[in-house]
Amino acid sequence: MNRKKTGGRIGRWILRAALVAMLAAILWHYFSNMQISLVAERVRGIGPMAFLLLLPFGYIFLAESFAWRLTIRKDPRPGIGPLFLIRTATDALLYSIPGGVAVAEPMRPVLLKRECGVDITEGIGSSIIMKINIAVAQAVFMLIGFSLVVLLYPDVAEQVGPGKGPRGLALVAFSLLIAIAFLTLPFSGRRMEQLSWWLARLPFRPLRSLLARGEPHIQRLDEHVGRFARDHTGNFLLSLVLSFSAWIAVGFETLLILRFLGVNATFTQAVALESTASLFRIVFFFLPGGIGASEVGFVALLVAFGFPDPITLSAAYIAVKRLKEAVWIVAGYAVFWFIGFNPFRKTAPPSGENPS
Repeated sequence: MNRKKTGGRIGRWILRAALVAMLAAILWHYFSNMQISLVAERVRGIGPMAFLLLLPFGYIFLAESFAWRLTIRKDPRPGIGPLFLIRTATDALLYSIPGGVAVAEPMRPVLLKRECGVDITEGIGSSIIMKINIAVAQAVFMLIGFSLVVLLYPDVAEQVGPGKGPRGLALVAFSLLIAIAFLTLPFSGRRMEQLSWWLARLPFRPLRSLLARGEPHIQRLDEHVGRFARDHTGNFLLSLVLSFSAWIAVGFETLLILRFLGVNATFTQAVALESTASLFRIVFFFLPGGIGASEVGFVALLVAFGFPDPITLSAAYIAVKRLKEAVWIVAGYAVFWFIGFNPFRKTAPPSGENPS
């Protein structure tokens, strides 16, 4: 058993290393002859207006904090301020360490309990609902982005993958609608209990013991998640709309950066750019902030759209985008320092009391 696990782990590392090497080779192909001075000149040309680029990301955290608050049943619900700080702090982990999603997501309910007194099971349930809503909103955003490219820029669609015309549109729509249907499954019933039942049939005693100990918490999570869309339809829809508005803000941020860099881009092109980058980030989830993967998506689309001097533009765009993220990462770690919480120190998991 240990040999199989070791072999699987080595195989995953080899695959990841190969994917990273592929990304590095693509980026080298594009940027090996780039003139750094031209990139720096474009970035400096933004001037003090660069501070405006922090606002869309701030709105994203704010919208997602309002959406998260709607999924929490604690009475009274936590204030927007603490939720905003928790999202800022945990997103700093997501963007700054390898596999950050595996650290950031479980930490949200822990901080929710520590800072707002929300029961840990309730916090996990609300975090799962928020994660699903954000993922559904992202899938809808990508569906719109890729569909607009196929409809308005068929030659670009032919270059970057889905193809042009009805065939490309059908491929995009089918793939993303399937993803949306899969993501919303937890809202249709007691899916976690069903999954737990099937996993308990496996001939692996430690897993069965773990599932038996966690059965009451799984039932409560299923009740929280499975009934949320049905029993709190208004909150569910508003949370989804707010999550989608956060993705629109991502597109607006991209448009703002391109305009500040002197490109007369359209909002459709900005949405297409972020949709492609999102797809690459999903595939290369183990890279901090999708670094390298997003860059390949950015440069591929900027070249395909035929912008003047696309390589210099791509490098300048990437530099501005990553510097903006760095500012928010610093802000996130400052939140951890402010609340006196070390995210890298192991702590005993809190117990799951009854919801208040």
